[in-house]
Amino acid sequence: METWVLILIIVPVVLLDSGMKLFATLDLIKGWEKRSKNTNYIWITAIWVVNMFGWLSYLLFGRIPKEKTEDEEDWG
Repeated sequence: METWVLILIIVPVVLLDSGMKLFATLDLIKGWEKRSKNTNYIWITAIWVVNMFGWLSYLLFGRIPKEKTEDEEDWG
């Protein structure tokens, strides 16, 4: 396989991974006060060290559900 083909494959994956790490980190920081500090540090470590599965597991299992405001309708 030629080098330029590998670059065309690897660059989008690296950009996606970096963007999702940044998104997950910013989402974690928004809800920083709602969790214990130990849990926050564990999630930060997971997001940045465990490659693609760190931010994916945070987005699936670690996010705090958004609280509804009084003016939002209940669909369920």
